[in-house]
Amino acid sequence: MGLGLALSVASSGLRTTNRELEITASNITNANTPGYTRKVSNREDVTVDGKVTAVIGTTVQRTIDEVAQKQLWTETAASNYTNVMADYLGQVDATMGQPGGANALDTLLNSFSNALQTLQTSPDDAASRLDVLNDAAILAQKINQSADKVQSLRQDAEFAIETAVEDMNRLLKDIEDIDGRIQEMTLNQIEPVAMMDQRDALIHQLSELVPLRVDDAPNNSVQISLENGVTIYDQVASQFEFDAYGTVSAETKRDSVTGQGLLGSLNLVSQGGTRHDMTDTGGFEGGKIGALFELRDEVLVETQNQLDSLADGLADAFAKYDVAGTAATAGAQAGFDVDLTGLQSGDEFTLSYQDVGTGETSVVTFVRVDSAASLPLGDDVTARNDDSVVGIDFSGGMASVATQIQAALGGAFSVSNPSGNSIRILDDGAANTVDVAALDARMTATGLQDQAGALPFFVDGGTGPGLYTGSVDGMVQQTGFASRIQVNAALVNDPSLLVKYSAGIGASDQTRPDAMFDALNNTSLQFNLKDGGAPVTMSVDEYAREVIAYQSQQSATAKTRNEGQQIVMNNVMARYEEGSKVDIDSELAHLLELQTAYTANARVMTAVKEMMDSLMRI
Repeated sequence: MGLGLALSVASSGLRTTNRELEITASNITNANTPGYTRKVSNREDVTVDGKVTAVIGTTVQRTIDEVAQKQLWTETAASNYTNVMADYLGQVDATMGQPGGANALDTLLNSFSNALQTLQTSPDDAASRLDVLNDAAILAQKINQSADKVQSLRQDAEFAIETAVEDMNRLLKDIEDIDGRIQEMTLNQIEPVAMMDQRDALIHQLSELVPLRVDDAPNNSVQISLENGVTIYDQVASQFEFDAYGTVSAETKRDSVTGQGLLGSLNLVSQGGTRHDMTDTGGFEGGKIGALFELRDEVLVETQNQLDSLADGLADAFAKYDVAGTAATAGAQAGFDVDLTGLQSGDEFTLSYQDVGTGETSVVTFVRVDSAASLPLGDDVTARNDDSVVGIDFSGGMASVATQIQAALGGAFSVSNPSGNSIRILDDGAANTVDVAALDARMTATGLQDQAGALPFFVDGGTGPGLYTGSVDGMVQQTGFASRIQVNAALVNDPSLLVKYSAGIGASDQTRPDAMFDALNNTSLQFNLKDGGAPVTMSVDEYAREVIAYQSQQSATAKTRNEGQQIVMNNVMARYEEGSKVDIDSELAHLLELQTAYTANARVMTAVKEMMDSLMRI
C-alpha cells in the first residue's frame, strides 16, 4: 500500500469514526429522553481492484422493532380506554356506595323499611312517624345525589371529549408539519432520524386518544387511519370539530339513528368545509375518546335509567292502586267494564285477550295522555316486554276514548262508553275468534286521604305538576325523576296522615302502615335493569339492591380489565424498549472501541506524515 493510499484510508477512517463518536455520544446524552431511539451507523469499505481505498459510514438508522411499535400504539389506545372507564365507573360506585355500606343506597332503603316496620307496631307514636319521614327524605336525597353525580360525570365526559378533539387536531397538525420536513430532508438526502423520533412521539400521543393504523409511505412519510379505515393523515392532516353543550342532563340524549340530541357530535371537516358526523361510525371505539362517548351516551345513561326506574318504582309502589274490571255481557258477547274515573295522565289500563284459533294470549296496555301531540307511543313506555302499548288521548272525552280504543283493537272487539267514565270491551260473541280474559286499570292516588292503601308519598320536586304519575305528555316524567324525587311536603307538615287515610280513622290504625311496608317490600313491579335487556319483576327493595350490586360489579369489572390491560401494556412497552432503548453500558463500551479506532487512524496519519517528511528531506 502506497503512502497516499494509506493516508486516504486513515483519513476516511477518522471521518467515519468521528461520525460514529457523535452518534454514540448522542445516544448516551439522550438515553433518558422520552421517545428517543438508539441510532447506529455501520462501516463499509470502498474497494478498487480488490484494494480498500476508503472507509465510509452508512446511513444513520434507528434500532426499532416496528411490529412492537405498532402493537404499542394499539395497546396505548386500549389502556387509555380501560383507564377512563375504570375511573368514571369507580366514581359512580363510590357515589352509590358499596353494598351494605353505611351510606349506601341499599342501606338507606333498609333504614326506611325498618322505620315503616316500626310504624306498623306503633302507628300512634309521633317519633316513629318522624323516623319514617326522615329516613324517606334521606333516601330521596341519596337518589338525587346519585343521579346528579351521574349527570355531572356525563357533563365531564362532554367537556373531556371537546378537549381531546382539540388535542387530536393539534397533534395531527404537528405531525403534518414534522412529516413534511422529514420528506423534504429525505429528498435532499439529509438523514431525518431525529425528526422521525419526534413524529413517532406525536403518533404515540395521538394513539392515547384513538386507535390508529399507521402505514409507511414514500420518502419516509406515513399514512394514519382510524380502525374503520377513515384516513386522518396523508400528506395533509384532517381536522375534527366538536362543540360541547354547556348543560348535560337526563333529558339530553343522543339519538344514534338521527344523530340528533342536545349533545355534541364529532364531525370530520373536509377541505371544502363539509362536515361528516363521525360520532357513531365506530372509528373511535377504544382509546380515550371512544370511552368518553360510550360513557356519555350509553353506560351513564343506563345508570341514570336505573335510578329513574328506582325512583319511579318508589313513587308507584306507594301511590298506585288497582281497579279491577267487572264482567259485562251483551247478548253472546262477553267482556268487562272498567271505571277510569281516577285515571291520570301516564296511568294505564290493560286488556288481556286470547286468540281462540291459536290459543295465544295477548296484552294491550293503554296509556292515558292529555294531548294528541304525545302520540303515538312506543312499546318501551312500559317496563314489560310482553305487551303492545297504545296511547289514548283523553282530551276529547270518553266517547272519543272509546273510538280510539276501537280503532286500535279492530273489528273483533266491541268498545263502548256505557256510562260516566267507564269503558266496556267485549269479544266478538258468536264469531268466537277472540275471548276477553281481563280488563283492569292501575291509577295514581292524587290525595293523601283518597285511598286507604295508596298515597302520593313521593312526589316530583321539579317544575311540573308535583304529582308523579309517569306522564308521557311533553317530556317523559320518568326521565330525570331520580334527580327530582322528594317526600310529599304535606306529609311532613302533617305526619298523622301516615296513619289517617280518612277523617274517621284513629291514630292507632295499622291499615296504612301495613300497606306502605307491603308496598316497599312485597309489591312486585317491573323494572328495567339493563338497557335493551328483559324486564325484571321484583319489589322496590329488591330492585334497589340489584342496582347497587350491578353498579358495584360494573366498577369491579372495569377495574380488573384496566389492571389486566396495564400488564399487557407494560409487557409490550418492555418489548419495544428492548429493541429501541439506549443501553448506557453498551454505548460506553462502544465509545471506548471508537476511541481506540480513532487513535489508531490518527497514528497511521502521523506515521505517513513522518515518512513523507523524511522523503522530502532526501
